[in-house]
Amino acid sequence: MNAPVTRSPLSLASVAAALLMSVSASAQAQVLQPATAPLGVYVGGTAGFGINNWQCDATCDRAAFSGKIFAGKRLTPGLAAEVNYFMFGKTNRSNANPAAQAMGYSIEERKVTAWTLGINWEVELIQDFTNQIRVGWGALEQKNTRLLTNNTSVTSKNHFTAPYIGAGLAFRLTRDIKLVSTVDAFFKGHNSQYLLSVGGMAEF
Repeated sequence: MNAPVTRSPLSLASVAAALLMSVSASAQAQVLQPATAPLGVYVGGTAGFGINNWQCDATCDRAAFSGKIFAGKRLTPGLAAEVNYFMFGKTNRSNANPAAQAMGYSIEERKVTAWTLGINWEVELIQDFTNQIRVGWGALEQKNTRLLTNNTSVTSKNHFTAPYIGAGLAFRLTRDIKLVSTVDAFFKGHNSQYLLSVGGMAEF
């Protein structure tokens, strides 16, 4: 009669621990060595709502359909140099008669565009989800068309710079395609601009 084969609990625990360690190491290697595009270059665009921070008297638009396009070059797997171009939609505000007389115009129409140069830092949260943090400097052009109290209109352009920050969340559809949602902000007092948008990006 053959003697029954017995295995000690200690040996079974050792085998289980070895299996868990190998699985953990494999998962960690996948996280630390993600598949990257060969050129390390990406482009993308988003669309959504642009919000301005101007002062209102009688009525004013706070938000308009807006968007941005962007491109970046990866310096490391998680850090990239990036340029953005923002197109904020047309907004209007009107002044009541006392304010119109004091300021010289009754209606103002505004459009804003902006260029930014900065960095994009990406942090992997969980599988296929990445947090994006953007920091940079922006150059803005503000085009104002005003209806004066004498019923004539005048157009002017203002140029100024402002610090720029952004935060977003990206979801990887394929190795080179991501869905993105972003919140971007330029800080310049009553000339501050914000963008809430969604879109996509592709890597090459």
